[in-house]
Amino acid sequence: MGTEAVPFSDDKDIVNVVNFCLSLYKRQLEVPQSTPSQVVPVSPEIKGQDAIYELSVYVKAEEKWSSRRMSISTLGEGSGSKSKCFKVIYDNLLVVKIPPSPIEDFDEYIKSVGAEARIAVKLSPKIEFVAPGVSAILKKIHTFPDEAELSAPKLERKYVIWLKENPNYQEFLKIENAFAFFMDLSKYYFLSYLVELMHNKEGLKSKFRNEILSSQSLLWDILGFEGKYGSKNLSICFDMNRVYSDYEARVRALVKEHSHFVSPYEKQKWFAVYLAEREVKEEGNVPPAFISDLNKSVEAVVKDNQKYITAYKKAIWDYASKSRFMQNKIRISRMITNIIDLLASLEERGVAIRDLKPDNLFVISDSSKSVKDTSLGLIDFETAVRFKSEKIGQPLPAGTPSYSTPSHMFRNRVLKEIFEDLPRILHFQDWQASIGMIYNVATGECLFENTRKLISKITSAARKAAKKKQQSLPDVFRKGSRVFWGSAINEFEERMKEQEEMLKSMEVEINKDAQEMLLQAVVNEKNRITGGIRNFLSSQDIFAGKKNFIRMFRSPLKEIIRYKTKWEKGEDVPKTSPDTVKKIIKFLNKLEDMKARSEEYDRFVEILDQPVPKISAHELMTLMFGIVLNAMYREEWGKLSDPVCRSRGAGNGLEATAFPDKDTTVSQG
Repeated sequence: MGTEAVPFSDDKDIVNVVNFCLSLYKRQLEVPQSTPSQVVPVSPEIKGQDAIYELSVYVKAEEKWSSRRMSISTLGEGSGSKSKCFKVIYDNLLVVKIPPSPIEDFDEYIKSVGAEARIAVKLSPKIEFVAPGVSAILKKIHTFPDEAELSAPKLERKYVIWLKENPNYQEFLKIENAFAFFMDLSKYYFLSYLVELMHNKEGLKSKFRNEILSSQSLLWDILGFEGKYGSKNLSICFDMNRVYSDYEARVRALVKEHSHFVSPYEKQKWFAVYLAEREVKEEGNVPPAFISDLNKSVEAVVKDNQKYITAYKKAIWDYASKSRFMQNKIRISRMITNIIDLLASLEERGVAIRDLKPDNLFVISDSSKSVKDTSLGLIDFETAVRFKSEKIGQPLPAGTPSYSTPSHMFRNRVLKEIFEDLPRILHFQDWQASIGMIYNVATGECLFENTRKLISKITSAARKAAKKKQQSLPDVFRKGSRVFWGSAINEFEERMKEQEEMLKSMEVEINKDAQEMLLQAVVNEKNRITGGIRNFLSSQDIFAGKKNFIRMFRSPLKEIIRYKTKWEKGEDVPKTSPDTVKKIIKFLNKLEDMKARSEEYDRFVEILDQPVPKISAHELMTLMFGIVLNAMYREEWGKLSDPVCRSRGAGNGLEATAFPDKDTTVSQG
């Protein structure tokens, strides 16, 4: 569009989007595109933060430069087969999407815009959305007299007609000579922004420093220290008193050396300032040489007492973290409820977004109401598919690695060959993303930080197999799934253990639609396991007879464990060969695992069957992850552990009852 390619960024796409805004600015100033202009970076590009640029245009009629600012940041992790998205603030908040394949034909472009809009409308009115539209940009450079009287869809249609009549204006929808997609989010803010706000690390560091500075007197108040930081940290108070005595002795030596009087308050303040990771600075009438020697002395004290200083700082950090968490606890809990509500609404509408993530969700909130009056809306439908239609369309094989599964990267025909129920797999892709988002909202961190790196490797393996035809795509999927889910289980358990206390303390309210969705999923899992137990017992030949089948099928977990223990100890059981005993124990281990899963799902049914179910974030994530895992991974591909049964504590404090009876018939076969 006639703008200069100024090398103000190493990212070509950012350069193109910024130059697009520069062209837009020239049009708003009503100057030719050839008018001299420049782009000056105001703040650098830092991951997770907006880069700010100043756009300057020389207005010849006024004989002066006119300037304005804009900001830009990348949304999401990116994918080779999916559009690149940017958050842009130019007059208002915009999302700019650059398609992976350039669109140069206007009719094709309008058709693509309409395709996303049609899926978005399918979600209305229950789910609010912002779909791409030409009006997001054109209303900045051309207005209609009756614009205020038109609804958003009517205004959009009017702009499309106007563009066909005035094709030269189509250029203002292009970035690097190809059409881009634009969404207006001026009324909303991203879920990712809220997460960043709640978990901002710099903010926590500031809170940590302020806590040290404001609570320095507690080092001499044992009861006050215990009351604030807990009895488990009480010994730290005594240790820090000894550290302070060492520091105070060194300060006395400095006072004598420099002949400078220091008050008790100054000594305490300087000690706290240094512990807050800030050097003591020159102040008032204190000699600079004294301050320099003071910093060296405190540094030596800290070095000599590193163990105690570290323990003290950890106690303060934990307190600051917990304090911030308590401030945000209600909001976090509500956001998790919103995520589950959105998931239930998508299931009801029969739509799988397949790229759910905080960068694709916006928060709908009424500031005049309570935090409960919030919900989530959607902005990106590029990878979405309607899975309840008679003929399921082929969605774009793509997703965001942190929230994806191997199934995101394979076409429908491959998934149909592997799984009986394609709609179930497509829907559970959004479940997996929701699990990752719940963790992100609760902690500010990525749940599958390491596992996400496997997605690109699985995709590369699939492309190689398709090209060389040496391995079938279903085989690539199965092998890739084994590696992926093995890593996912390990990472899930590690992260959940790290955040266990916090996640268990967070109560999540489950609304009606979400209750029905979760309850149905749990009942389906329970029925699947019950069927598996029935088939397992029917196929075994160790314990013969219908009577044994019925007893084992009906017996609770605790009786299976008790009976297995008797066989392991050889107590009060029929005599048989060592090989048969091994087979029996192996059989009972498998049955124990299946019974444990069954009873765990019984417990979830009991929780979810309440009038207004409430469940901890920890239990909710564990439940959902177990269901997704069971849907997307088959045991015959290689045995994996199921986290839903981990740490269940089964077998502790059981009654001394055996199962089956002593006269049980054991087959020697």
